[in-house]
Amino acid sequence: MHQVVLTSSLLFFIGASCCLALESSQGTEAPSKAESKAAASTPEATLRRMHQYLVSAKDLDVTSNFTSVDQALGTSTSGSVHYILRKPNLLRVTASLKRGKVIVVSDGKLLTIHKPAARKYRRSPAPEDTLAGLYHAAGVLGMPTRMFDFFWSIDYLADIEAPAKLTKLNSQKIGGKTCDGFNIKYSDDNWSVWLDRSETPLPCRLVSRRKDSSALTVQTNTFVWNVPPAIDARTFQFTAPAGHKEIGLGERSGPSN
Repeated sequence: MHQVVLTSSLLFFIGASCCLALESSQGTEAPSKAESKAAASTPEATLRRMHQYLVSAKDLDVTSNFTSVDQALGTSTSGSVHYILRKPNLLRVTASLKRGKVIVVSDGKLLTIHKPAARKYRRSPAPEDTLAGLYHAAGVLGMPTRMFDFFWSIDYLADIEAPAKLTKLNSQKIGGKTCDGFNIKYSDDNWSVWLDRSETPLPCRLVSRRKDSSALTVQTNTFVWNVPPAIDARTFQFTAPAGHKEIGLGERSGPSN
């Protein structure tokens, strides 16, 4: 619930900034081309373009390398995850983690969790939408969800009037791309995101810092986007390899579970 309030507040801040700019322009002359271009390149406008692309694109295909560190406990987790999404509720998530490879596939009717090393898989009804499917997959994989909280939960937008601070960061070269940086601070949460300097400002890197009374968690994600996505007729289908066994919801899949 905290993440929904947080991300709602963030986009309220972005939306309110744009609305205030609109209100202040009423009753004046139409902005010049230079003024319009400048307005379109503000941090608020750039973040809104990122959000609009992510929520409106039918297909998304991205690989993310991540590291999450709990500095209070001195623990960390890392890995690489390939996400292929087709709205409203098709997905294929392939995670390469320290404990092995896990594949999560939703064909819109069934969601399959496959652990190749254990030679076992489990099926359950598919979630109603891709975001629910992603959170479900993250729970199964034991992965942090901060990336989803930032990029997609801002759909929940904002009736929450809470202060957030948005600032620009230095640009960086990430994966051969020039990426513009922005920082959003709200309460005990701090988000630094670098977006591709292009017409489609997709994320290059996200650093999330969450501090509360007992912990400081830092998660870093870097991204490689496939545009257009690499999707074919088999992407959201699961065919069990020979010798791999389906297990029931109450069964364990062994040491690699």
